[in-house]
Amino acid sequence: MPFDLDNPHEFSIFTTLHPDQLRKETYEKPATLLELTSIGAQPYMTLPLMAGVEMHHCPGDPGAPNKVAAALAAGFGHENARIHGPVHFTGESGETDLAPGMDSDMFDDFYSHLNAVCRDLGGRMWRQLRPSDTVSIHYDDLVPGDTYWFLNEAHRFRGLRDLPAGSPTLDIIPDARTLLCDDGFQITASGKWFMDRADRAPAGYWQRTGNQLLPADD
Repeated sequence: MPFDLDNPHEFSIFTTLHPDQLRKETYEKPATLLELTSIGAQPYMTLPLMAGVEMHHCPGDPGAPNKVAAALAAGFGHENARIHGPVHFTGESGETDLAPGMDSDMFDDFYSHLNAVCRDLGGRMWRQLRPSDTVSIHYDDLVPGDTYWFLNEAHRFRGLRDLPAGSPTLDIIPDARTLLCDDGFQITASGKWFMDRADRAPAGYWQRTGNQLLPADD
């Protein structure tokens, strides 16, 4: 992320929502601006949603209807808007063609509304992830032959084995199992999932979540 190393906690967020409910988030320095005349099939339209958040879309976009974006807009008073193709969420543009990103507080508030719309529509919000993003991988996502990473070392996953009855480990971690690898590496696995980089997630993770991995240079 292109953070200012002198102010690592200061950043702004831009989000793009596609009709198939995939979203892409970019994190930029607070001074970064999006040139609105460069998005989609011009001309564009701006819909204010809440303090600090705007939706930008192109009414003439020939793409598929963006049902989630339309429902979200309607919830903020923009009923019957024709919203097709991707939409862009930013901070307030101030009636100019340049828009800053959302600040982190507005981002969290905005996403609570967005996720509520998805629940109401019975849809799932998929994400487009950068390779370095952290994801939650279920142990059940792994199948024999997958690569399992530990301390930046790759191991070939073999399977999970229950601990023997009476194991002292079970007294402390009731759901513990042993994760086994072909090279003899093994480790205690507890809980339903573990955290790792997105580009290290096995195929089972992507199939379960529907999330998409962005190219490394995106």
